[in-house]
Amino acid sequence: MTLPRKLAGFSSKAYQSIEDSQRWSEVVSESLSDGRGEGHYVCVPHPVLPLMISWLEGTGMDVGVQDLSRFGPGPHTGDVTAEVLAELGCRYVMLGHPERRRDYGETWDIVAEKAARASENGIVPIIIVGDQHRDDDVRAVCSEQLGYILGAVAPEADLMIAYEPAWAIGAADAAPPEHIVGSVATIRDLLSDRPGDSRIVYGGSAKSGTYTDIVSAGAEHPDGIPDGVFLGRAGLDPHAFLSSVDEVERARR
Repeated sequence: MTLPRKLAGFSSKAYQSIEDSQRWSEVVSESLSDGRGEGHYVCVPHPVLPLMISWLEGTGMDVGVQDLSRFGPGPHTGDVTAEVLAELGCRYVMLGHPERRRDYGETWDIVAEKAARASENGIVPIIIVGDQHRDDDVRAVCSEQLGYILGAVAPEADLMIAYEPAWAIGAADAAPPEHIVGSVATIRDLLSDRPGDSRIVYGGSAKSGTYTDIVSAGAEHPDGIPDGVFLGRAGLDPHAFLSSVDEVERARR
């Protein structure tokens, strides 16, 4: 399946209760009830997945999760397999997020295993890559990170990359637009020989207005404009998420 050309996303992380998630979906559903949400997405904790799919019915939005098991079905207590998530209608899975690598010691080898499990079961991996420090060599860092993934996922499989510099995650503002444009252009070049469908979005303290700023900075460098934006904390406000949907829609007509 071809990936959308316009992508506004939101990860709720572990902030929302079930009630919070439902309230969020009600606001979004009311605004996008005409199917205008087609191609946009939200990534939620595993138990919320089937609920959110139901709540967002008619909007056109896709629903994904924030992690899955690197193992298939078997004696792996507590794990949630790609097979089960696929049965539930999961479209995307986030992998490689710095928070998980920090909190759970996930290596890029583990991330690659998870990406392979997802892809083999029809779930599109959203791979979070990016520089740890502001003065890192983005090409060197992202080339190394993507090397693990491209070696594990079939070349023809769909793949989404979220550029999220670790130093911008949790910050007051997103990375400078010029930095984002240069980094996205670099990642696009690293993926240029890949036959499968690939998309790039920007995350890392993204909020309403971030995508517009990136588009302005990339006016003369279109390869550096991402295919969308990926909100975290800012997206907890459904109106902020909807604003980002509008920004992406306007910019990518």
